[in-house]
Amino acid sequence: MTTNEYPRLCGGTFFTLVLQALRQRMKAREHYSGDSDGLSDPEVLVGLIKVINPDYTDPGKENLKVTANNYKACKISNSTYLPFDDEQVISAFDSKVRTAYQSVLNRMIGFVNDFLDISEVVHKDVNLVRALIDLVQQDQTIQAGDEFFVEPNGEKKKKAALGDLKEVCLPSFLLGIWHYVVVNRKDNSIGKKTYDAWCPSTGGGQRKYTAHMGEGILEGLITYLVDTVDKPTTDAEPVETVIIEDEQKQSVQQTVNNPFVFNFNQYGNNGTQIGHVENYYGGKKED
Repeated sequence: MTTNEYPRLCGGTFFTLVLQALRQRMKAREHYSGDSDGLSDPEVLVGLIKVINPDYTDPGKENLKVTANNYKACKISNSTYLPFDDEQVISAFDSKVRTAYQSVLNRMIGFVNDFLDISEVVHKDVNLVRALIDLVQQDQTIQAGDEFFVEPNGEKKKKAALGDLKEVCLPSFLLGIWHYVVVNRKDNSIGKKTYDAWCPSTGGGQRKYTAHMGEGILEGLITYLVDTVDKPTTDAEPVETVIIEDEQKQSVQQTVNNPFVFNFNQYGNNGTQIGHVENYYGGKKED
């Protein structure tokens, strides 16, 4: 069976669809005054890159302007400013998604809050999810058993199951698709025909998205957000628990800085006390 070359999920086509879900842009007059709305293509691309690597250094939107446009159009897969061919970066991102999902989800939550329109009137967020599911389902190079980390607890969903979704956590869904792209679609050029069909050439002018991905599917789909979850904090000072039983007359010495000692009361069946409770903090007994 012949595999169609259109449509294709890749970095450029994912980026193109995300750009359709941005918050309202600033007026041209405000742009001329030197203000920035933070929603330019380079700034959005940097936001996506920082989901992969939060330590990425933003080269500035002027330096990244041409690169971002070429990446969106699927003309390039990487460049001096793009980390998509850095195996160490990609491997670290993949590992984090698989073993420390919440930490990466926090980054995507930040991206959604900074860039996307999540209003309940236009539903750009819902349209984005529909478009991405439509793209994944139509891409014949993605197998039915391929999995995406789209659940907020880090669980995976197979391609075949995406069409059955009723409620979608927007940040985790975007993270799951973005992770699949970054890890499995390193050749961005595979999406060029898709981009050309979605955004027809205007003879050198700005190319506008005119496709209708996701329309007419998943009616009633609901998206929702989750809050970031901080990593539990732990006491930097070591804590040691020592149990001293009177019957055994054990002598215990500690060499721990600022030791915490917890002794407990224990009674036998005849009501005879065989232990007691005392709390010590930093060598001082707590009343």
